[in-house]
Amino acid sequence: MNWISAVGYGMFPLADGGKEIASFQEIMHIAVTAAVVLLSIASLFCLIVAGCREKTVRGIGQWAAAALAMMLVGGIVPPQYFGIVERFSVFAAVGFNAVLGMYLFHGFKGTEEI
Repeated sequence: MNWISAVGYGMFPLADGGKEIASFQEIMHIAVTAAVVLLSIASLFCLIVAGCREKTVRGIGQWAAAALAMMLVGGIVPPQYFGIVERFSVFAAVGFNAVLGMYLFHGFKGTEEI
């Protein structure tokens, strides 16, 4: 997800927000966004399942569930508030990456306590 996001958005930036999606670059930007969203949801779901099955990574599964819940909140709010809720989705992904970084920094020792 991170690699596709970095490379895809670097290659296909969206020049003007709110404009009609018509050019190849804009269509590819939407395709990259769809791939990033699908991979984000799939990876979080896999980590939630792993957390339910394996006691040693239960904490990661709980963090993944919280991040996924924050990402899915956008589907239940009225469209006029989507910009606010969309930030929850972005910050959920960034925050979850920070949590994974802390697990990696600590060498996954005592994963239930982090």
